[in-house]
Amino acid sequence: MNILLVFILVSYFLVCFVSYSFLLKLKYLISYHLGMNLAMTSSGVMGIAVGTVLGYAFPAHYTMITIVTTLLAIMIGAVFGALVDYQTLLSGVSTGLMAGIMGPMIGVVADLGLIAFCTILLYAMFGMLCFSVRS
Repeated sequence: MNILLVFILVSYFLVCFVSYSFLLKLKYLISYHLGMNLAMTSSGVMGIAVGTVLGYAFPAHYTMITIVTTLLAIMIGAVFGALVDYQTLLSGVSTGLMAGIMGPMIGVVADLGLIAFCTILLYAMFGMLCFSVRS
């Protein structure tokens, strides 16, 4: 795996962790609708972005990459969904399941341009999620 891809992958998890830490402080300001958007967007974007990078880096290990990415996206959806209630947790899990399966499919046929697009998309989505909470 290229050092650039490692840096991109670590930055994904860093952005996700910082966003979750920020949203955890504002947990009581998050409504049901926003919580559902938080859970679905975070698990979907992380599943597709991480799956794309790992699928691009290791195309020969497609099955293992798909399993790892799907479990990771499900966990992220559950963690972000647990900020509100069980219905948002279920929405995050189901979106994580779909995105985790789709991400490696995209990654196997991707190039660096698509990885750059996924990276910009991930940063933009987590930024919008954090700034959508009204205090």
